[in-house]
Amino acid sequence: MKKFNTMKKTYIFIASILVFLGCSLDANNPNNLLEEQLDVTAFSPMVNGLEAITVRAYGNILAPYSVASDEMIWIGSRDAWQQLNFGNVDNINNEFVDAAFFYVAEARFWADDVIARGEEFSTTNAFSDKNRTDLARAYWYGAFVYLIIADMFDDFVVGSRKTESAPPVGASNMGSLYDVAIGYLNKAIALNAGLTAELKATKARAEFSKGIWAKVNPVNSAAPLVSSASAASLAAEAIAALGDDFSVNMITSGSAPETVGGLDIAGEVNDRLEMRLSDTYVISSDAKRPDAVGDGDPATTVSLLDPIDNIADPALYHNVANFTAPGLYPEYPVVSGREMHLIIAENALANGDNTTFEAHINKIRALDGLTPYSGQINAQDLLEHSRRVNLFLQGRRISDHYRFASPSEYWIGSSPAINSPGSFFPITISEIQANDNIN
Repeated sequence: MKKFNTMKKTYIFIASILVFLGCSLDANNPNNLLEEQLDVTAFSPMVNGLEAITVRAYGNILAPYSVASDEMIWIGSRDAWQQLNFGNVDNINNEFVDAAFFYVAEARFWADDVIARGEEFSTTNAFSDKNRTDLARAYWYGAFVYLIIADMFDDFVVGSRKTESAPPVGASNMGSLYDVAIGYLNKAIALNAGLTAELKATKARAEFSKGIWAKVNPVNSAAPLVSSASAASLAAEAIAALGDDFSVNMITSGSAPETVGGLDIAGEVNDRLEMRLSDTYVISSDAKRPDAVGDGDPATTVSLLDPIDNIADPALYHNVANFTAPGLYPEYPVVSGREMHLIIAENALANGDNTTFEAHINKIRALDGLTPYSGQINAQDLLEHSRRVNLFLQGRRISDHYRFASPSEYWIGSSPAINSPGSFFPITISEIQANDNIN
């Protein structure tokens, strides 16, 4: 299993403590480090810090995103979670989207800053092979941050730096953020510093996600399938190098609590029980947690059935167990072999190539010992189901709700999710109040 590096506590700047033993407050402090004095020796800690805050941003924005889909249901005491569950996704004052916005904006700023510094350091003679690998990692993490934003927000502010505010990207321009991600990935691949297959897999996801974005801006449920030959080609390269069932994961750990944040999905679901996995997907006798996650039997845990074999879906069980069993510290899949097969399959179906569609859908089904598909049900219906179970809790579901005209059963009739399909998260109130470029 391929993973983002394990998180460790990383301190980028040195903190000094003044001990008052009759000394003057204007004493020279040798530990005082100015930002402009940073050099290439600080680059590895910077990249490690970027990795950590990327994990934190993702875990925190994944909570409101998932409860706004049909994957989770609100069971706690905080009404703002319930409002998301109802499909009220565009409220600038939702406290949980607002709280997550801070983490995502921080990750965006730090990604661009670390990458800029790495590019500057790369022109020096002191830039080592290790630094080159670190720069490839920085591009990778930066690309993922831009993917998160483009996938989950209707608008965002990119370019603000410290006390200097920037204008919003604009809803019609949000698709360009995929281009930023793809540009970073191209630079990482060009460095030839390792991780090439993982980078190509992430690029396949980015190119395909841009195609999905176009299907929901505006929503085109009459022709929901994405055709992207370049994404399919990259996906095939990634599978050839990494295998059919690879998974690149973000790691959380009790040894690095700073990477978790205040309202991450694992804490809210597995610990505080503000939300739980919904009955659409799992069996929950106590209406709090899925039943029998650890017994290895999907039938005792999963309620959603495979549409061909009519059994509890094993791919869904795998994702439920991997999220639930670790409690506060799960691993978050970023990109996987299963997703690569889904990309190739959908591109084929969009272009009328049923043979390739079946071949790659059946590669996924074989991983779980399921009966091969040979036309038993509608191919698009099988594609949608396969995405539901293989990409469960991976930040993909709301777009699929919209493009496949399959709304969450929890959305209410007055919600933007129903009345304005294609709605995602807005720029939130904290940014609006702090940024005079936003009306």
